[in-house]
Amino acid sequence: MIIRNKILNLYLFNLIFIGLLFVSSTTSIAQEVTEGQTYSPAGLSQEPVNVKSELFPTSSDEVGDTTFTIYGDASVPFKIYFVNGAQYDNIFNPNPTGIILNGREFNFFCSMEKSIRQNYSNVLEAKEFDYLGKSYLMLISFREDCLGDNCRYRCYNVFDITDKQSIRQTSFSSLFQGTDSFGDFNNDGKLDFLRVAPKPPKDHIAGEVVTNYLITSYTMRRGIPRQLTDQGNTYYLYVKGTEDVSNFNVLQAYWFFNIKNKDGENAEPTTYFAEYISFDPMYRYLYNPNGVRIEKNRWSVLVTDVGDLESAQEHCHIVNEYNIEDVFIMIDQYSGDITYQVFAGNFVSRESAEAYLKQLQTYGVDGQLVDFLKSY
Repeated sequence: MIIRNKILNLYLFNLIFIGLLFVSSTTSIAQEVTEGQTYSPAGLSQEPVNVKSELFPTSSDEVGDTTFTIYGDASVPFKIYFVNGAQYDNIFNPNPTGIILNGREFNFFCSMEKSIRQNYSNVLEAKEFDYLGKSYLMLISFREDCLGDNCRYRCYNVFDITDKQSIRQTSFSSLFQGTDSFGDFNNDGKLDFLRVAPKPPKDHIAGEVVTNYLITSYTMRRGIPRQLTDQGNTYYLYVKGTEDVSNFNVLQAYWFFNIKNKDGENAEPTTYFAEYISFDPMYRYLYNPNGVRIEKNRWSVLVTDVGDLESAQEHCHIVNEYNIEDVFIMIDQYSGDITYQVFAGNFVSRESAEAYLKQLQTYGVDGQLVDFLKSY
């Protein structure tokens, strides 16, 4: 009875907390993106998403050792489960938790790779929205390792519920919270999302709150995010903004349309992380053939390794002739001599990298599947 009372108290607390968040929120309206020098996430998409409903728990239930928080008013009703028991430990053996949506069980994640499940399921925000003819369920929660700056992150678990028999899940983390993270940023008729991460300037003083951020964009394809790029150059905004990133000035940009900087002038297109030295041998960064540093995902195909940069760039051009556009170079100085490794693809999913591997094999190239997360 004591455990049940604690669970009910926690349930009531969550209802009150979510209600307060809802009352204090305001409706975002897409801004005119070509005027002024201050932007918001909503202003980066021509059309905002259409929020159908804000969702709250309608009831709770207990079956055996499992507590269910039920969202019965959703268009696809779902329930979040939490398994109780003395055998579970917050660190060494976390309580199992997840969501049951249309009879299917999904885990919570806080990264695009969906490699480590999230064991924290207190929902801060739950909404359904429509966009470009499709329907989505969005759940936002704290990041599990909520210590220091990590508490500024929010975990997104987004479900494409257009086809209720084939629901697809996308997960990511971002400092910004809300449906303004979503839109069609490259005007290709598909839903994209923004990820906001802190990126302090060179003169940042340790201990001070970081208010400089890197904003990157991704498209959602069958639950597998793919970063939006332009011939090897990553679309991004480097900005200075408010702590919740609801408003910001642009410092540096390579974006889909003309962006104005903090002085109200047109921001010159600048390739990703231009302040870094190209092909820095001290770190295992991923570069395009021109030396522009690229955000590294998890999976790729190692095509070859050579002893000099010029040869690596030439191999990149050869791989391009195999109808593969995404080719990259990474420097390996830990195997004795410095070598330049040539990679095809930069994927979140193993399946996408395996497709590149098969494509290379048809041209007689014996590539090797690489998991950056484990290998580097």
